[in-house]
Amino acid sequence: MSDPDAGLYAEVRDKALSLLTRREHSRVELQQKLFQRGFDSALIEQVLSELCARNELSDVRYAQALVSHRAKTGYGPDYIRQELRERSVDPLIIDEALAGAECSWLEVATAKHAGHFPDPVIPDYKDWARRASYLQRRGFDMETIRQVLGEWQSPG
Repeated sequence: MSDPDAGLYAEVRDKALSLLTRREHSRVELQQKLFQRGFDSALIEQVLSELCARNELSDVRYAQALVSHRAKTGYGPDYIRQELRERSVDPLIIDEALAGAECSWLEVATAKHAGHFPDPVIPDYKDWARRASYLQRRGFDMETIRQVLGEWQSPG
């Protein structure tokens, strides 16, 4: 590698490391950020390969961090799965990260519901459906939603 190439390589590596010190990134996400900053794609690939080899960039670690953060902020596995897919994380890594989540999705959904709907009384089907829709948009499946809300029982 010639001196100008070495200088560019160091610049790409330094920028990548700077971004990684703020938070974890997926490989594709970091690649896009570096490309947007005008760096050469071949040089980006070289730097990212080195960072992966040294375990400074890891889609596994990124997925685990994102799952943990999103669960703490009240999002369910379906929402998180979609977010990781959009960031081009391998489906097997996504499955492992969600399976290894140190939380109860039922507890996350219950807390999110209670925080958004302080009144536990569900007067009618329309309200039940509104609450179910709220939880579904946050990534919880119908089984979990039914555990939180119960099955709709028509009064009377």
